Amino acid sequence: MPELEVFHAVFPEYLRDRIVDSLLAEESLSGFSLVVIDGHSRNNSQFDRLEQVVGYRRMIRLEILVTEQEKQRVINILKQGNTHTKDSLGIRYYVTPVLESGHL
Repeated sequence: MPELEVFHAVFPEYLRDRIVDSLLAEESLSGFSLVVIDGHSRNNSQFDRLEQVVGYRRMIRLEILVTEQEKQRVINILKQGNTHTKDSLGIRYYVTPVLESGHL
């Protein structure tokens, strides 16, 4: 069995539909989860005025169990869907190892 990792990506809400459609089109991926989060940052100059007042930006966190090969596909999909500009936060990601997995 190949080694598995959890790929996490955090991105602005406005990218949600584009990213979901792109990931669903990738037949090798078995599924993924999205969680709405409140992103807090010291680099909040990119937040709009309301976000600066309330202190956070509504973001989406993607979580997907992947092999190394699938991880590279997901990264490429996210690169294609990213509309990062100097005025946006773009997509951030990190990967954590899976020590064990299974179905109960």
